Amino acid sequence: MNLPEQPTGAGVHARRRRDRTWIRGLGCCLCVGATTACGTPVPRPAGAAAVTVAAGSLPSGPPPSIDRLPIPALDLPWQPPSAVAGDVRALGDALKPATRIHVQLGPRQDGELWRARVPAVLTALGATGTVAFLEGGQASAALVRPMPLRSIATGPADPAEFELAAPWRARMGQGAAAGTLVLMIDDAVLDEAKWRALPAASVGTCDAPMQALAVGQEQSLAELEPFLDHADALLGQLWRAELRALLPRLRAELEPHAAPRPRKDFADASAWREHECGHALWQYTEPYHRCAEAAEACALSPRVLLVGGLRIGAPEPDVFVPDHCAEALGQDVVGKLREFGRDAAEAASARLDPRWVVLADRLGALTEVYAALEDVCAPRRRRFAPVDLDDAQARLGAIGRALGSDEPPRDGRWTSEPDQFHVPGTGPVHALARYDAGPGSPSRAAIEGARSLREFVLSRSLCRAGVSALPLVVLAYEPAATALRYYGYLYEEELSCGELGPLVGD
Repeated sequence: MNLPEQPTGAGVHARRRRDRTWIRGLGCCLCVGATTACGTPVPRPAGAAAVTVAAGSLPSGPPPSIDRLPIPALDLPWQPPSAVAGDVRALGDALKPATRIHVQLGPRQDGELWRARVPAVLTALGATGTVAFLEGGQASAALVRPMPLRSIATGPADPAEFELAAPWRARMGQGAAAGTLVLMIDDAVLDEAKWRALPAASVGTCDAPMQALAVGQEQSLAELEPFLDHADALLGQLWRAELRALLPRLRAELEPHAAPRPRKDFADASAWREHECGHALWQYTEPYHRCAEAAEACALSPRVLLVGGLRIGAPEPDVFVPDHCAEALGQDVVGKLREFGRDAAEAASARLDPRWVVLADRLGALTEVYAALEDVCAPRRRRFAPVDLDDAQARLGAIGRALGSDEPPRDGRWTSEPDQFHVPGTGPVHALARYDAGPGSPSRAAIEGARSLREFVLSRSLCRAGVSALPLVVLAYEPAATALRYYGYLYEEELSCGELGPLVGD
């Protein structure tokens, strides 16, 4: 039985970063506003003046040193955890010595369904005594002093702490032969809010694949770090060159609004809106101005990010800019700053070695696998058929083989779509470019496989909608010795779920 833990390496969506050293290489130019680097600019509309930005000498990338990521095999034993209220094995241990078991069911359980399922449950738990049902459907949960609410994590309850109500104890003791146990099953009478507040316990674990992914991620990052640093250096240098050439023009138009002024200084609403927007955008562009002057990449610089594949993105200043500002000023300053990033991403991505790019894209796909496993491995009230567990394990094994594939680059391409995504430790990031490895590629196979795995596991869960949010109370009482052999709480699906027997942990 396993208590839920945070798996090693889970939730790591962006790579760590080390100190960088740049290797200087070939020179380059950016054709601002176009989509090519060091080539013929895209034709512009009449009257639009192209600006050439000299980026200077650019760092050259490291030669490829591996042809596959060092991802361990994921063909491992694992099972999505099922939430439990107690330990079914302890109940089985209490029942095994009995030669006769008299079953007392509560009012809801006292019917054909439970009378048919109880003997099979007892057999599966190892009980060999003859089974008989006591008649009457007594409200058995009321016949024992309530068990203190506590998580199974604190250990099983000691039956010696509890006692049956005197009238019921006397009744069970009348004429009881040695070796006879009374098994009582009823709905627990508990405060639901207090029950839900208890620490959860579960059967099943995803530790093995989570640890394998963590090892593979760390080793892969070590192999790819020189390439990722090179890509960041390239992006930063191209981006800063464009900022230095073009940002002053934007800032010059905003400078009259640099100092804040009160509303009363403006005769009409239009002039006030223009100043309000101009001042907000002056503040918005201030961090970019500092970045342009910096010798190295700053916090707003575009970077390669391994989130759901290989992306290029950049955070943006935390400055509020009203929605109407592009109209009020006659130009979209925020949009132009994003264009600088897209220009740098376009120019840099064209210079990145595709052999490194596909490996980085596969490593970025690993975050989708983490997300799928974290979801399906959150403990829930559910059960799984053995054939479905085998299928889930096989699906994860195929994902591992895709992540560790040595297939060479296909006809992948960089795409650019306006988007925003979240990077842990950084926050919202504006997307500038994304690598698409193409249909049937290992990266696509890993991502689609992870999403399919999540859907499969969640859809194949059995007994998800329990009859009650509260557990059953189960006790085994030996009348001849007037002793309580077992007292605990169990969810109904722990005892029986369709064709599945009791949920017994490893």
